[in-house]
Amino acid sequence: MSTVPLSHSLLRRLLAGGLLALTSQAALSQTASWQAAWQAPQSDAFLSVSVKQATLRQLLTTHAAGSQVRIRVSNLQGSKPVRLGAVSIGVSAGGAQIGAGGPVALRFGGQPGLTLAAGESRYSDPVALSVHAMQRLTVSIHLPDTAVSMSRHFTGNERVWTGAGDLTEQASAQGFTQNGNLLLASSVLVDRLEVETPAGTPRRVVAMFGDSITDGFMGSASGIPLIPGVEPIGNDVRFPDFLQRRALAEGVDATFVNAAISGNRLLSGPFLPMFGPSGLIRLDSDVLSLAGVTDVVVLIGINDLGLALAPSLTGPRVVTGLADVVRRLHQKGLRVTVGTLLPSRGASFGLAHGGPAVDAARQAINAWIKASGVPDGVIDFDACMQEPGDPSRLAQAYDSGDGLHPNTRGYQAMAACVDLARFR
Repeated sequence: MSTVPLSHSLLRRLLAGGLLALTSQAALSQTASWQAAWQAPQSDAFLSVSVKQATLRQLLTTHAAGSQVRIRVSNLQGSKPVRLGAVSIGVSAGGAQIGAGGPVALRFGGQPGLTLAAGESRYSDPVALSVHAMQRLTVSIHLPDTAVSMSRHFTGNERVWTGAGDLTEQASAQGFTQNGNLLLASSVLVDRLEVETPAGTPRRVVAMFGDSITDGFMGSASGIPLIPGVEPIGNDVRFPDFLQRRALAEGVDATFVNAAISGNRLLSGPFLPMFGPSGLIRLDSDVLSLAGVTDVVVLIGINDLGLALAPSLTGPRVVTGLADVVRRLHQKGLRVTVGTLLPSRGASFGLAHGGPAVDAARQAINAWIKASGVPDGVIDFDACMQEPGDPSRLAQAYDSGDGLHPNTRGYQAMAACVDLARFR
C-alpha cells in the first residue's frame, strides 16, 4: 500500500483552512451571549392547571431586547413526566392573538417536542425573533396527553387560555377560552426567557429576589378570590416592571428579572404548598443560575416573622439568613443590594404580620440592614413606604387594602425609591 505525499502548498492551505474554521467558530462564540430577560420561578404543582389534549397559551413580558430568543420549560415541581407535543412563541397582538410574523415554532435538540421528567428543565433551541424591552410575548404549549396539576409559578398575574388540540401554529385567538379561575392565573411549565445580545454589551442583569411584594401580589387578582382586590392582572404593574420602565426611560442599561415567589420565606419551607421552597434553598436555582446575572436586590423576611410563633426569636435568625445570602452571592462575584422590610402594622393579611411583635422584629432587622455594612448597598423601602406620622404602617395611599401589600401606586413608589445609578 502506497501513500501520496501532500505538497507543502496543499498542506498549508489545509492547515490555514482548519485554523480559519476554528478562528471563525471562536469569533462566533464571542459575538453574542445569552442574558435573562424574564423569569417565573417555579413554586409548586398544587391544584395547578390541568388539561387534556389541549394547547395552553400564556403571556409574558420580556424585560430586555434581543435578536434571538429561547425559553426554558420546566417540570421542576411536577411529580410525573409531562409530554409537550409542540411549543411556539410569538409577539402578542392583545389577548390570545398573535401579531405580525405569527407564531414561531420552537424545537428542543432539533425535535418539535419533548418529555420532561419530574424535576427536569430544558432550554429550547434559539430562534430568530426580534423583541424590544417590555414587549408582550405569547408562548403556546400543546399537551397531547392528560396533564394534571402541572409545575407553575403561582402568582403569574397573567391570563391563561386553553384550546382543544394543537393550536401552536395558529395566530388567531379562535378556539381559545380564557381561564376565569384566578387561582390558576399562573405561569405554567415555562419559567425563563433569554435573549441573545452582542458580546461586550454593558448590560447589568439584576435578579429581584424576594416574596409577594416583589412578585406583585395584589389581592384577588393574584389568585385569592375571598380577599377583596381591585387590581387587574396582565398589566405589568409589579415593582420590577415599574423599575424596568424607569431604567428604559433614564437610559440605564439594566435588566430587572423576577426571582420572587409569593408567600415565600427566607428560612423555612412553604407554609402553603404554592409558597415555594425557602429562599435559602432556592437561591442557587432562581438567582445564581440566571444567565448573565451581575446584581441581586434582596427583599425578603416579612413572612418569616408573620408566620412565626415567636417573631422576637425569628428576627435574629432572619438577620443570620440575610448575611448568609449576601455571603453566597459575593462568593459568585455578584453585587448585592438589600431592601428594608416594608411597614405592616395592622395588616389584615397573614397570621401575625400586623402585630406589635412582628413590627419590633422588623425594625431590628431593618436596623441591621442599614448599619451592618454587609450588603453593597441598601434600599430603604421602609422609609419610602410608611404612613406619615405612623411609620409602622404602610402608607394609606400605597395600600392595596390588606395593610401588607402595595397597590399599583405603591409598587410604582417602590421603583421610585431605587437609586438607579448603582446599576449603571
